[in-house]
Amino acid sequence: PILAMSKILQILLHPDANFRKLATREDPQHIHKTLGMLSVLSFCYRYGYVYPTEGTLGFADGGVEDWASMAVHTALAFSSILFRVPLKRIDSKPMVIYEEYRQHAMVFTLRCFSVFSVNALFPGLPLWLMPCVVAAHHLLADLVTYRHGSGNTAVRAVSDKGPTTSSFYRRVGMLYSFYQFLAIGSHICPNQHLADLAFNAIIAIQSSAFMMTLYRKRIVRGRTHMVVYSLCLVLSAFHIVRLLGVRRVSLVALAFALRVNLPRAYSNKYAIWTLFLFLPLLASLALSNLPLPSVVAPVLQYFSAEAFSTEAY
Repeated sequence: PILAMSKILQILLHPDANFRKLATREDPQHIHKTLGMLSVLSFCYRYGYVYPTEGTLGFADGGVEDWASMAVHTALAFSSILFRVPLKRIDSKPMVIYEEYRQHAMVFTLRCFSVFSVNALFPGLPLWLMPCVVAAHHLLADLVTYRHGSGNTAVRAVSDKGPTTSSFYRRVGMLYSFYQFLAIGSHICPNQHLADLAFNAIIAIQSSAFMMTLYRKRIVRGRTHMVVYSLCLVLSAFHIVRLLGVRRVSLVALAFALRVNLPRAYSNKYAIWTLFLFLPLLASLALSNLPLPSVVAPVLQYFSAEAFSTEAY
């Protein structure tokens, strides 16, 4: 076992790995590092202890411990402002954090905190409220992209990549983008475990940023980022599928397919998510009022409001 662990570390760690490089003059009080360590412990506690013992991530009651957990993760994202980063993405060094990426990480972590907060403070909230909360954060992310980026969102950037990108990395990028759609779907669909789902999306954001930091410090190899980030996405996606159910995940997949396959002029993400939210109602209306082909009717029945109403979330 010791030899096997040594071999694994040789594969994952950079030959020049030196953890003392994590101490920087930009964070002399170790604020960011302390929050980072607390966040890692938070992930280990929620996924490694709470879920195996309770069957949930433990955010049901919205107690002080839950608020503290969400506050730590949100503070970690915003404490990254202490550090200097490149103003623009460096194409030759895609795993170096840059301004647009940093601000997106802040906005999307804030989205998770906002979903948790609104769910905790306004029980029995109207169904339209949470989608509006999520949309507001994505409008803010679009503003960040407008000011600091190339004008592409992550999903559209993946679908627009040219033939120079290998098919393997295109597929990996497409799976990463699909996870982003799963995370959005998990925040805008009504669910009794919405607080769990609010926390659950954070691991994807912060594991990537952590691995990118370790890569820039020459502590881990590039492949380590892909392995760790992918495992975190699988873990988070597992909880999304478990809590949303196959029917809603199928609807998310349909929304994602529209986003990446429609021409740019017709693939507005806000229009697609609006259709996502209203499709069950539209399907029910069509079944009640229109003569439908035998091939179409079962599909609409599967996605109808009545079908979703029979599922417990």
